[in-house]
Amino acid sequence: MIKNNIILFFMLCMSIFCMPVYGNELQQKNVNMVFVVDCSNSMNFNDKQNLSGELIKLFTDSAFSNTNVGLVLYDDTILQSVPLGSTSDKTAVENIQQKVQSMIRKGNTDIGLALKEAVNLLPEGEQQQNVIILFSDGETDLKASKTGRTMQQSYDDESYACTKAKQTNTNIFTIGLSRTGILDTSYLQKIAEQTGGKSYALQQSSQLSELFQNIYCDAIGGNVNTIDHFTGSGNYQKQINMINGFADSSDIIIHTQHGIKDITTDCKNSTITYSENYAVIKVEEPSQDVINIQFHIPQNDNITIQTIHHITVLPKIEQIQNNALLHLPVTMKLYQTDTAQVITDKKLYENMTGELTVTDTKTGEKQKITMGNAGNAMLASFENSNPKTYRFEATVKNGLYQRKTIPYDIELSNTLPYTTEKKEINLLQKKQTQQIDLNQYFKDDDGDTLVYQTENTDCNIDKNILFLDTEKEQQKQVNLYVSDGRGGVITEMLTFHILPFWVYYKNVALIILLLFIALLLFYLFVIKKRPQPQQQIQQEQPIFSGETIFSNAVFEGYFLSTLSGNEIPVLNWGASYIDNKKSITLGELFHILDVTEKLPESHKIYIGAGKNGTVLFYHDTDCVITCKGKDIPKKKKEILQYEDKIYITFEDNVTEMELRYKRKRKRY
Repeated sequence: MIKNNIILFFMLCMSIFCMPVYGNELQQKNVNMVFVVDCSNSMNFNDKQNLSGELIKLFTDSAFSNTNVGLVLYDDTILQSVPLGSTSDKTAVENIQQKVQSMIRKGNTDIGLALKEAVNLLPEGEQQQNVIILFSDGETDLKASKTGRTMQQSYDDESYACTKAKQTNTNIFTIGLSRTGILDTSYLQKIAEQTGGKSYALQQSSQLSELFQNIYCDAIGGNVNTIDHFTGSGNYQKQINMINGFADSSDIIIHTQHGIKDITTDCKNSTITYSENYAVIKVEEPSQDVINIQFHIPQNDNITIQTIHHITVLPKIEQIQNNALLHLPVTMKLYQTDTAQVITDKKLYENMTGELTVTDTKTGEKQKITMGNAGNAMLASFENSNPKTYRFEATVKNGLYQRKTIPYDIELSNTLPYTTEKKEINLLQKKQTQQIDLNQYFKDDDGDTLVYQTENTDCNIDKNILFLDTEKEQQKQVNLYVSDGRGGVITEMLTFHILPFWVYYKNVALIILLLFIALLLFYLFVIKKRPQPQQQIQQEQPIFSGETIFSNAVFEGYFLSTLSGNEIPVLNWGASYIDNKKSITLGELFHILDVTEKLPESHKIYIGAGKNGTVLFYHDTDCVITCKGKDIPKKKKEILQYEDKIYITFEDNVTEMELRYKRKRKRY
């Protein structure tokens, strides 16, 4: 179960608040969020429950340690401007939460003024991820304003803010609040779209959990996992799966319409924060695989439970080494941000799927390529058929979770084909048209399929084959245009020398002749003159010593069972049967005593004379043969001493016999 939970949450290995940076080291980006809240008089109606303050409080309660938050409260003036402070600073967080809970709503609305103030609170730099979240119930309204500002001045400030947001890579997200649900969101949508943000609508508290999840994903790039949603009452108990060993901290968020209290948990290193519509259980460095929580549910209340896991493992597209290849390999791996080391734990890649998006940076045209899972990386191949500048982004996911890598821009190129050193080629003169493979003389390191053309009218080309008439010509020059299909073209001339048989092969004949002479000389002066060893004539010793060795020995055979069911009496053979023979088979011994059982494998069981009265036993069968409590393998000799017994189960698996090698009893 634990393993499955780790796999299910693998995408949490991509930092909730971090994005990878290409360079020698992976670094965390600081997330800077400025909440811009409309405090005009109309918000008393459209945000009567102060859902904007509740959502801001939820963001700050569940933020990761690398997050900085600021605040701008506005009507037609700037009411409050709170510079960025770290969410790890409890005082800074409480200050913002107190201000959004106690804000006074009056006056008109000047969105441009507020946005200008907000963008000026945000820092610049590559290691900054800037987000502005704007709360409002409509457009700028200065009709009754006493500030003296005009609508044009507000629009100018708005334009300034959007321009600076683009320059600092700041996304503006807008949330339109309406108690009735009737709201013209076109103005807020325009602001969001200009800066790469999104626009949302908020009407009632039941929308908070879904809105929080969407904004968290879209604005920050994090993952909020909804693990349960139900309506009920009374006591409730829930097991929450953790990703032990990978998360720096985890948040368990319980959303409710009417408030929730008296939450208990078995996790020691946790803190609980309560609010009007939610509670957050923050677990630092989770060490448990499962956390049990208990709480009381108000009558008929809707409950949503969500989890956020904050970790610093990031996906990254590896640097492409050769940007000219036709089939360009693209690799994505997971990295540990604190050490910048690649992750080798294959559990994080299990069940992972991925998609590579390749965008033409000039036209915006996109290609989507499915990535393969290599167990320790995600792989894809891009067809570099039209070299130009592209943007690569990998999206990896599992179930509800997904994460994108930081865009990786690369200018692809193309290397030209080239010729081998051999530009003058000898051909044997033939009556028929010859076929020459041009790929033997032209190469392309990018893997491109070369296309050949010629202006010569007396020869033809089909793909890579040149058809050449060599019957009468002595020399032929062919001008070739060689293209790699991606804009790379070279021109080259090949010269073919048409040679008759004796000229074409003269070099080969000369080499053979020289080789023959060398071998002849080697034989005459090295091998022939080498002193030859004197052959010693050895008299072959007899293998068998004579019948005197076996005159007092016999073989006894006892059939324990037969396939035919016949009872065969004890068999006796004198050991002298193997005298002066290389060997005798058991089948031959059966024949001597008229044993008629059909045992063809008996002719592959051999008995021969050994030294000093021993017997050599050998077989080449699939029979089961044992001696002295061990099996005698096929083609393995066994030496038998007096009184040794051999048990044979023949290949029919029924017939069994015992063969004994014994001394002949003396007769008195």
